[in-house]
Amino acid sequence: MSKCTDKESIYEDIEMCRGKKSLPGVRGYVFGISKRDIVSWPIIGEGKKTPDAALADVAKYEGDFVLASDKKWHKVGMIPNEGQVQVESQGSYGSKTFKVTATIVVPGTEEEVSGYISEANNDEMVYLVMQRNGKARMVGSEAFTPELSLSQDTGKTATDANSTTISAVVDDEYPAPFYPGKIETADGDVSGETGKIASKTVSS
Repeated sequence: MSKCTDKESIYEDIEMCRGKKSLPGVRGYVFGISKRDIVSWPIIGEGKKTPDAALADVAKYEGDFVLASDKKWHKVGMIPNEGQVQVESQGSYGSKTFKVTATIVVPGTEEEVSGYISEANNDEMVYLVMQRNGKARMVGSEAFTPELSLSQDTGKTATDANSTTISAVVDDEYPAPFYPGKIETADGDVSGETGKIASKTVSS
């Protein structure tokens, strides 16, 4: 008798539905936090590969992040239509992972954004990138170390862009997994499923 526990596949039909929208791009902001401010991560992968599992649940977290006391996800605004998430397979057979890259282009190169990248330069940052449909995609991993590539460009002429670019790269077992849980921000709790504010944070 085979001792393999993954012999049963869970593949199912992936339909091309005519008239169904699949919007490209991401919203004009991301949510970020230092990995050291995360107390515990939501669960992914556990029990997802049973014969009756659904493909839609494989690359999706369950539960919420638990953050350190008084810590929140911070919002980073982007230049419209400049942000994106890219995923590619990497590695050798049997040990393959995904390389997940988020490109975050922030307007300006002034003191605030320069201070931000100064702090992030040697930190481990985790980002939630919001698709246009409001769903949050994770660029960060509990198991792997995220890395940032940071740059600024003041431009040369009146028609050039003056911007700061944050490139967040992380290895992950899953392709920029979905996070439908709670995103705690200073403006209230945002749903990672819809992108809408679920409740207003009340100050004590």
